[in-house]
Amino acid sequence: MRIIQENISGSMFRSRILEEYFTPRHTVVADIETTGLSPRGSQVILGGLVVRDGENRLAVQYFADNPEDEAELLDRYAGMLIQYPVIVTYNGNSFDLPFIRKRMALHRLDVSGLQRCVSFDLYRILKKYSGLSAILPDLKQKTVERYLGIGQTRRDTIDGAESVRLYSQYLRSSGRNREGLLDTILLHNRDDIVKLSEIMSALRYLDLHEIMYHEGFPVFQEKNRAVIRRILAGNRGVSIEGTVSGDPEPYRGFERGTDAELSADGDFSIRIPVETVGGYSVADLKALDADLPQLQELAGYESGYLILRDPEKNIQYHEVNRLARQLTIRLLGELTFSGQLLTG
Repeated sequence: MRIIQENISGSMFRSRILEEYFTPRHTVVADIETTGLSPRGSQVILGGLVVRDGENRLAVQYFADNPEDEAELLDRYAGMLIQYPVIVTYNGNSFDLPFIRKRMALHRLDVSGLQRCVSFDLYRILKKYSGLSAILPDLKQKTVERYLGIGQTRRDTIDGAESVRLYSQYLRSSGRNREGLLDTILLHNRDDIVKLSEIMSALRYLDLHEIMYHEGFPVFQEKNRAVIRRILAGNRGVSIEGTVSGDPEPYRGFERGTDAELSADGDFSIRIPVETVGGYSVADLKALDADLPQLQELAGYESGYLILRDPEKNIQYHEVNRLARQLTIRLLGELTFSGQLLTG
């Protein structure tokens, strides 16, 4: 197996709203190359990632010189990915991450770390929360790159199918021809991950609070970490569900106006009641003992109450997300951990 590293100029995307949820140091951009579409009969031959490196970026690629390298590749690649709470992909929810998990399971490698990360799938986000589907012929990564004006510096000229064919040739080749094939395969993956880190700039035009409400986000409390995976703000209450990293002991608590529960496998839920005041659905922060400065600064805060839905039943995503995060932070502080934690 080979590991190739390259320093890339330019910083990871940043925005004030995005950094309310996670920062570049919490983020890894990932993309894989495989020998086919089905993990049952195909292998991972290359795993690429981009992370923050000071004010610039670092690209790292894990390449299988031969099919027997796959288990080592997956183990080392996943070991790098899980150091970051947020894995950014392009169609990774449907392809990359399920493929990695399936191949790891076949090699009897531990997949629990990957399952505790947030999958931030830019393809899904652009398709669901932007209007690009209506104005572009498709949402292929290269199409979006051209639309954003960042595709002109891409150097590779092949697609995923061609990469598979070239890898087959690579395994049968030697000498300069072999190294030339390798360079072409690596360049395709390299440009994918570097450009994917730049496609994140499209997030500045989207409602990130709405996206995080539906897609989930990480939460940090000192060295403890959790992932909020589902929030439901309904007529009678708010439900928050997610996963805690590390090895926490099971927990059940009803203090301070919440019903909080943590299972032995790290899944948690928090439920709080809401009240209706003048047609607005609101949370009584004093009853929740959550009347914190982080909530008081929100536009929906008024005299100890936080507006969660307006009279038209529109969810106030920023307020709901901030409350969910503060209650999850409080839960993390109340837990007892018996093992080593994953820190972000």
